[in-house]
Amino acid sequence: MSTKQLVDRILSQIPDASFRVVFWDGESRRYGRGAEEFVLRLDDEAVCRGLLGNLSVRFGDAYVAGAVRVEGSLDRFLRLMFLCRPETFRLTLGEKARLAALRWRRVDALEQARRNVAVHYDLGNDFFKLWLDKEMMYSCAYFRTPDEDIDTAQERKLRHLAEKLRLREGVRLLDIGCGWGGFLLHAATRYGVHGLGITLSAEQEAEARARIGAHGLGDRVAVARRDYRELGETAGFDAVVSVGMFEHVGRSNYREYFRSTARLLREGGIGVLHTIGRQTPGPPNAWITKHIFPGAYFPSLAETVGPLTASGLEVTDVEVWRLHYAWTLDRWLEAYEANIDRVRAMYGEPFTRLWRLYLAGCAASFRYGDYCVWQIQFTKGATDAIPPTREYLYPSEP
Repeated sequence: MSTKQLVDRILSQIPDASFRVVFWDGESRRYGRGAEEFVLRLDDEAVCRGLLGNLSVRFGDAYVAGAVRVEGSLDRFLRLMFLCRPETFRLTLGEKARLAALRWRRVDALEQARRNVAVHYDLGNDFFKLWLDKEMMYSCAYFRTPDEDIDTAQERKLRHLAEKLRLREGVRLLDIGCGWGGFLLHAATRYGVHGLGITLSAEQEAEARARIGAHGLGDRVAVARRDYRELGETAGFDAVVSVGMFEHVGRSNYREYFRSTARLLREGGIGVLHTIGRQTPGPPNAWITKHIFPGAYFPSLAETVGPLTASGLEVTDVEVWRLHYAWTLDRWLEAYEANIDRVRAMYGEPFTRLWRLYLAGCAASFRYGDYCVWQIQFTKGATDAIPPTREYLYPSEP
């Protein structure tokens, strides 16, 4: 039994009332008959789990915090709270056990995410510096020609993202999965934004903070080692970007991820999701998930857009990149091979061969398989900030 089913079971027992409930995923359900007295909006599933555990104490806090909203007659809503018998809101022993399991599963998901990230991204910053570009962008670059250098192509990708987000002076930016801070630094130095980046990697956090300090941008941008589910701010950001992180969210967590994004983005705000994907749904490569990316999943467009729009966000543009990632991986592999002796000295021969196969195999997947990159621009509500054509994304270049 899910959180929603528990809430539905309780609300279905309330007598002599007519109201509507809008759940955290956008689903709306009607209870009772007659004229609608009020609308109860439950915006956060985790808050609702807490309410079920102790409704009399926690409802007031949730209402004050805005996690529970009542539209219409608050008096009629409170009347029900007083008139309902106590057993209406009482959980059975089985339901209490299921509620506890839901809470445990959430905590376990967070801990698992941290462990999965550590396996890959905490190998050491010195290792990644050997073969990434100068800004340490560990995601697909945007090439004008196949033989373009990686630094130029990554710079173009950063500008492309910034333009899609319509960044400008004073914009408040959230970077979910900020890596070593490359996009945050680009946004702050080129566009004057104020930003927060989050990562679960201790190594990335340390490097990103050091780079921010070296640029003297500590008053503009910050990095925190936190999960997107742990951010308590609501509708505080003008723009939200996620580059190369969605692959680690897990298909079962997509709805929660996009609900969190919608909660963190202000009305009229713009977001961009940049993720590895596939043309058709399918399980990830077992070798990759075992040795390189535990818990990874590469979604089809349908698997992504469905939960995105269900959260109340609106898709405004979709780009498909494919060979760009093959070319990116070619550059990474060239730099990796150029530093192969240093990698071998750091981690040994088996690791060296493992990562050579990983980089070469991924390049082949994008060149010959059905893997691609989805770059999805979306908004929360209507906005006039996005031009009607893509011309704004391609200014003249020297």
